Amino acid sequence: MDGGGVSRKRGYLWLAAVLLAALLIVVFMGLLLPDRQQPMQQVATAATDSLEELRQLSQPHPARERCGGSGYRSSHQHTAYASSSVQGPNPQESQPVSPPEHIYRKSKRVIVELNSADSLDLVQLYDVGPTFAKRILKYRALLGGFLSKEQLWEVYGMDSVRYNHIAPYVTINPASVTLLDLNSATVDQLKSHPYLDYYQAKAIVSMRQQNGPYQDLQGLLMVPIIDKETYIKIKPYLTCNSQQNR
Repeated sequence: MDGGGVSRKRGYLWLAAVLLAALLIVVFMGLLLPDRQQPMQQVATAATDSLEELRQLSQPHPARERCGGSGYRSSHQHTAYASSSVQGPNPQESQPVSPPEHIYRKSKRVIVELNSADSLDLVQLYDVGPTFAKRILKYRALLGGFLSKEQLWEVYGMDSVRYNHIAPYVTINPASVTLLDLNSATVDQLKSHPYLDYYQAKAIVSMRQQNGPYQDLQGLLMVPIIDKETYIKIKPYLTCNSQQNR
């Protein structure tokens, strides 16, 4: 037991001694004055009750012994909090409001055709803002148009969450794709395409200058630095129309 507990117990013992002395005086006075015996008995009963209460207070309480009294109070506070938490909802609480207009507009989930859409069309797609809409348009211009939804993965900043939000709500019209003529395109035009670099573009033009116009697109496979993977990717964006129309 700590020093505070000892001092408190000593105080209770002194008070008990004083009350006991008062009780003895009351009993003694009752014997001397029989006609006042009943009031004295009431006083004696009150003094006895006080002694019993002091005795109970002097007993150590488990919560007080452990936490210096704080555990006892916290348990009552916990009970009060629990009782208040099970009350029903406050009928005066604010009700949910409608979402802002731009969120509601995007929740309609419009269908957008990627090769003809402008920025206003694209921002209607969920998770597409003005900045990302500009990226899509810029990459579409470099490609000449989209041939599949999967090409959206090639747009800078695309991730799986955004793609899964966009893909179900876009369509592709391959007929609107712009093609590069393999027999008239310059090095700058060819290297600007995302699927070709400067050296590949220069090699394509050099091969054409040395051997004449390409007869078909398979002639690209004769260019030393054009591998099959590059050929498969770039082929849908090329044509040999200038040679075929002769």
